[in-house]
Amino acid sequence: MTGFACSLFLTDLRILGLVYFLYLFLFSGLEYTLSFLVHQHFQFSSMQQGKMFFFIGITMALIQGGYTRQIKPGNELKTVKRAILLAIPAFLLIGWSGGMIHLSAGLLLYSFAAAAVVPCLSTVVSGYGSTSQKGAVMGILRSLGALARATGPILSAAVYWLAGAKVCFTACAFLFLIPLVLLGCLQEQTKEE
Repeated sequence: MTGFACSLFLTDLRILGLVYFLYLFLFSGLEYTLSFLVHQHFQFSSMQQGKMFFFIGITMALIQGGYTRQIKPGNELKTVKRAILLAIPAFLLIGWSGGMIHLSAGLLLYSFAAAAVVPCLSTVVSGYGSTSQKGAVMGILRSLGALARATGPILSAAVYWLAGAKVCFTACAFLFLIPLVLLGCLQEQTKEE
């Protein structure tokens, strides 16, 4: 691998890692505060919250099994972009929901994003590096995900309790534009190769 190709490889990998981190940071934070929102605004009991998460899990399983697994190689980044784009209205609908229809629609979009982004980004990242580097590359990606899942809920919960659900979900929804812009940079770099 030439110096230039190695540099592009590392830049692409860093961008993908940052996208993965930012997505999971925002997503896990909003996922964590979802329980607060449905309890406060809809008076969901623990049982109702369990049913809600069951609905989300079943929907995600159906999407992963029926859609995500059928994505043709090379189309993963397009799918990631679409899914992140769907996360924006998902969290806006959830954060601003005044009734069960809006909440359910938001949860459905949320499930699609959750079922597509991480598997597709993992697939893209797994294509980087030589055979001897794959473990390190995937390990770093998983570590970034763990860090995001540990820190995202802290910030989202703080914003939720200090500024309210609408501010928290709206701000985070629009922050999903950052990973989208970063993916646009990645695509441009790939085209330049």
